[in-house]
Amino acid sequence: MKNTCAVLAGKRQFRLVDEEFRVSGTPLVKVTHVGICGTDMDWWLEGENHVGQVLGHEFAGTVVDPGNSDLRIGDRVAGYTQNIRGEFCGHCDACLRGDYDGCTNRKVYTWKGGDLSHPGAYSRYTTWFPGSFFRLPENVSNEEGALLEPLAVTLHAVNRTDVRPGDKVLVLGGGIIGCSTAEWCRSKGAELVVITEIVPEKRDVIRDFRCADHVLDAAAEDLFVQYQALSGGGFDVVFDCCGVAAAVNGAIAHAFREDVRARKCFTSVALHRGEEMAIRYNDLILKEVVWKGTKGHFPEEFVQVLDAVAAGKINVKKFITRKIPFAQVQKGFEELNAMGGTPGKAMLVMD
Repeated sequence: MKNTCAVLAGKRQFRLVDEEFRVSGTPLVKVTHVGICGTDMDWWLEGENHVGQVLGHEFAGTVVDPGNSDLRIGDRVAGYTQNIRGEFCGHCDACLRGDYDGCTNRKVYTWKGGDLSHPGAYSRYTTWFPGSFFRLPENVSNEEGALLEPLAVTLHAVNRTDVRPGDKVLVLGGGIIGCSTAEWCRSKGAELVVITEIVPEKRDVIRDFRCADHVLDAAAEDLFVQYQALSGGGFDVVFDCCGVAAAVNGAIAHAFREDVRARKCFTSVALHRGEEMAIRYNDLILKEVVWKGTKGHFPEEFVQVLDAVAAGKINVKKFITRKIPFAQVQKGFEELNAMGGTPGKAMLVMD
């Protein structure tokens, strides 16, 4: 069948093309909504390193062919794309603990020209492995379904950090990852949640989200003074959701409480874009900071997000701040890049 895809054609360049789409018994989904991830923007900016790729791993749509799965035609689904490089084996140590992305026996099926020619969802239709779709209940919309993946990423980060009732939390960066991290911390009973963001327009929108107690200017000269004043001496937990080395160093040096050594944890959620990290290790040692990295999520966390959305425990629609028609994907990325991104989530909508 023919499928229209937004293919990376070079640096900062998408090209809409109609390509032959081969399906090998896997579910075929008509895409309706795709979230634009920060890594999608990075790949678009780099361009030449990813020519021919079809992006898009945060998506929802409608099943048009269930293939060899237990799905039915017409089912609305969200894609669980954590194992994007191939189907997991189910029996290695990583799979047995639920870490399918870490499968050591995974075969690669999703390269260009492989069994699945279009692994990404920047396309009219996409396909994935039979176990990689979750049905959406009637009270969860497709656009909400396309937000499950990034919220599962941040739930995983908060779970790994073991945020507890009464914790004082600092979140560096006010994109969808930072804002949803703050939201999950509140749900875990955090006493204080503070977000820093450098873009003034974003700060105003983040305040409207009401996911944090305070939203600070990340470039403020008295930022560390504000840290101490708001937290009453410092934070228990810091999340890096911005990927900026200076913010990381500053937070480790000045943001942690001096009187709660055992609970001080710094969790890195954002990837750093080629920037050299000059971490002051003495700060880690002297403040007894536990540094954790976190990536992706487990299937049960994806389900937890879906259940929370369905139960009305978390409002994800408020995070959708920009909708871009699929046919205008190139223009949409140019505008997002010019404005330094958007608070919350920008989303491609199939027209």
